[in-house]
Amino acid sequence: MSTDMSTETPAVAAARPVDKAADRRRAIVFAVLCCGFVLTSLDMMIVNVAFPAIEHEFPGYDNAVVSWTLNAYTILYAAALIPAGRLADHLGRKQTFLAGLVLFTLASGACALAPSLPVLIAARALQALGAAALTPTSMGLLLQVNPPERQQRAVRSWTAAGGIAAAMAPVVGGLLVQSDWRLIFLINVPIGALAVVVGARVLPASAPRSTTAPGPDLIGALAVALFAGGAVFALVEAPEAGWGSATTLLGFACAAVMLAVAALRNLLHASPVVPRELLALPVYVRTNVAAFVYSAGFAVMLLSVVLWTQNVRGYSAIQTGLAIAPGTVLMPIFAMLTGRMARGMGLPRTAALGCVVLGAGMVWWIVTAPTDLPYVLAVMPGSMLTSIGTIVAMAAFAGQVSATIPQAFYASGSAVHTMAKQLGIAIGVALLLVIHDSAAQSGASPVPALRDAWIVGAALTLVAAAVALIGSRRPAATATE
Repeated sequence: MSTDMSTETPAVAAARPVDKAADRRRAIVFAVLCCGFVLTSLDMMIVNVAFPAIEHEFPGYDNAVVSWTLNAYTILYAAALIPAGRLADHLGRKQTFLAGLVLFTLASGACALAPSLPVLIAARALQALGAAALTPTSMGLLLQVNPPERQQRAVRSWTAAGGIAAAMAPVVGGLLVQSDWRLIFLINVPIGALAVVVGARVLPASAPRSTTAPGPDLIGALAVALFAGGAVFALVEAPEAGWGSATTLLGFACAAVMLAVAALRNLLHASPVVPRELLALPVYVRTNVAAFVYSAGFAVMLLSVVLWTQNVRGYSAIQTGLAIAPGTVLMPIFAMLTGRMARGMGLPRTAALGCVVLGAGMVWWIVTAPTDLPYVLAVMPGSMLTSIGTIVAMAAFAGQVSATIPQAFYASGSAVHTMAKQLGIAIGVALLLVIHDSAAQSGASPVPALRDAWIVGAALTLVAAAVALIGSRRPAATATE
């Protein structure tokens, strides 16, 4: 697929007959794919809200053990993404998506019924494996079912759905946890079951693979999984165990060794787990590096605003969610406006602009956090800026990636992009916790630590913007809708 953005002229578009049946089918497919993506996006964030209730439900376990309800999901999700995407392109995206959705749905039911903390952690691990199969295949199927002139619009809408789900997690989670924390998992079951039934009927099958083509490198896939899992494990453990602890150093050492093994296998194997065709695309590589750095800044922003509003301004979980709601309302609007901006500036410049606006929101909080200004002057403007910047950058990065992935590697290319973002998020969370915990241990006010975190987050967004702009050129006169 060409990296240039193009669209039909009005005359050509008018001459093409409207296929209403095909449009309806695409709409149903989009709804099914969004169900999978929204469930996984929501689930990554919503458990944070339920953490105190889960801790209360299972007394006798310390905070570090209970935190594995979060860590198990984070680590295994990141670890399984690329192998799942590669297998999906080889075995079939529809089959992989449905298998992932079934596993995620069943695991959600197991989470809701978990009689003990170990069972809950094990079910969360299964959820993560299902989510890892869902995310890259969701984007891969989205690209497969839409003609080129519709792909960018579809990707923007899909990205907006996931972004809004993640942003609304505190509100949805807070409302459900008020009744019972198990509802945050139980609600996934009927939605997932319906999506499985409808998806089995409407999702398109992948083109049959060549029977003579070599299968994906399973050893390389295992090495990639262990690299991602080791890196994320070390990052989530470091703030608690210490950056120089044996646990943290062992995790980083495992990640380094597995990265070397994966790189060697990728060079030598006939069907590497990360297709060499993707790594040979400078725009694709550059976009993923920028998305990685951006995601670290995004993670700093997302967790820091929760700490600020709850620990400093005294908001409840629901109030925190409502505090960011004005920005969330703007997200679908700006997701659609991203296409118009991309036609004028190009996707790299649009992504860079989104990163800068995200950073500007954190700069606003740097200025207002030490003051006694009311919510509408202190929190809301920064929340609106960070929400707008987040969705513009996310949509532009996803659009740039989708425009460069060859059709044969739709799921693999999406998986690499998602894993880059997950690693960035893990780094951002670790950075924030180190900065915040150092202030907590000294007994100092958390506000200076949060301001330091926002300085780091804003700096990361500027680096991401600079990387996104490398080698960018002005777009052609037209752009894909």
